[in-house]
Amino acid sequence: MNPTAPLSTPPLSPELVRFFDSPQPRDVVVRIDAGGIVDAAGCEFFPGSMLLEIKDGGPLPGRNCWPLCGRGTILAVGAPGAVDDHPAAASALLVSMPGSVVIPGLVNAHTHLDLTHIGPRPFDAAGGFDTWIDMVRVNRAASEVAIAASVRTGIELCLAGGTVAVGDIGGANGGGPNLTPWRVLRDSPLLGTSYLEFFAIGARETAGLSRMADVVHSARVSVKDFEDNRSRVRFGLQPHAPNTVSLLAYLNTVKFAHEQGLPLCTHLAESPQEHELVARGSGSFRALLERLTLWDDAYCADFGLGLTPIKHLEPAFSASKFLLAHVNDASNADLDILTRTGQAVVYCPRASAYFGNDRHFGSHRYREMRARGIPVALGTDSIINLPADRCGQSASGQSTGGLGVLDEMRALYLRDGVDAYALLRMATLSGAEVLGLNSDEFRFRLSGQPAGVVAISADDPASLRGVMTSDSHPRLLFIRN
Repeated sequence: MNPTAPLSTPPLSPELVRFFDSPQPRDVVVRIDAGGIVDAAGCEFFPGSMLLEIKDGGPLPGRNCWPLCGRGTILAVGAPGAVDDHPAAASALLVSMPGSVVIPGLVNAHTHLDLTHIGPRPFDAAGGFDTWIDMVRVNRAASEVAIAASVRTGIELCLAGGTVAVGDIGGANGGGPNLTPWRVLRDSPLLGTSYLEFFAIGARETAGLSRMADVVHSARVSVKDFEDNRSRVRFGLQPHAPNTVSLLAYLNTVKFAHEQGLPLCTHLAESPQEHELVARGSGSFRALLERLTLWDDAYCADFGLGLTPIKHLEPAFSASKFLLAHVNDASNADLDILTRTGQAVVYCPRASAYFGNDRHFGSHRYREMRARGIPVALGTDSIINLPADRCGQSASGQSTGGLGVLDEMRALYLRDGVDAYALLRMATLSGAEVLGLNSDEFRFRLSGQPAGVVAISADDPASLRGVMTSDSHPRLLFIRN
């Protein structure tokens, strides 16, 4: 991208343009005048203004964005007249965005950055989910250099999508856990958790758990701040899914995670193939396990008992809280289990639609989950299941979106008529909650230190609904470093 490009589509003040060109970090107070300033915790001003003091500030280059980065503190937020009264207002550098609504930085609570290099792909409904899995296995990056490059591209697309925090799945390349995604993400501007994915089932159950533990211990030895898990990006564990990790391996993982102080995530209740394997011990997922010489009648005795995937993992849920990705397949009894055991869910609406899960399971029950008090955040899943025109860069270099959840919000608003503020909560505060982040960093309050600030051009900038009906891409204005 052009290193002298302005921060936003409307013209910036010459002072702010010169600030971008400055090679040395410096302190600055930026005034954002917008059609609206809104968060999901009660801040709502149409029009609105914000004074953001940035210490050690500077520009952060990215593929489709140019946000300011630094340590930012909100000096004032409210109606333009009220902000005028602040002593720093007169000398602040102005960003004028009357056609945009400004919101906190977004949280993509479930994504696979290491698959970014594969790019968007159509889903072959005739081949089914297992054919799709084979495509991923064949095409995913194999070397550490290639994995790192894919994650970096994913990070750039996250920034381009207004994302400031992620729940990323560090994929099990070649069947084994890999620390490269965590190492790359840890050095990025993003917040969140990198979950180490691993498999442990059948004939390789014991070996899978042992290899996972060895990787975790090697990370502790090599990374100074790992012991207290205080990095901007936490480290977590991701037993992949019930079709690749046995119930006993889940229970052993829970014990190990508690000993190590690590959060847990897993894919769950994602596909009809998973349901068939768990309930009946049959189907294409069993055939895949047999083809990979993983199936073992003794080790796989927990399958074929007529249970749903959620009921199957109830013993693990009774022992620990998980972040559960997808949960497309959930009965009333399943929701009771999730509520009673305090689990959290990440719903990926466009991924669910991509695989046609509504045809298999009916409408996703995220609204009922939220009504029961189950935290539900939003995620994109991987770039593979996203439209090509919404998550990349055109030949002319113009942004065509990124890996952010704004389009997930819009999909639910247009399809289900969900309240815009409820969607903003799912995309910010709920995302922060399920990833163990400080939710105060995803709201606008006096003296607050936001994790990020995002502007979205709106059809009607006098309401948050105008953001939902627009097809514009988000623009990251600020991210805390």
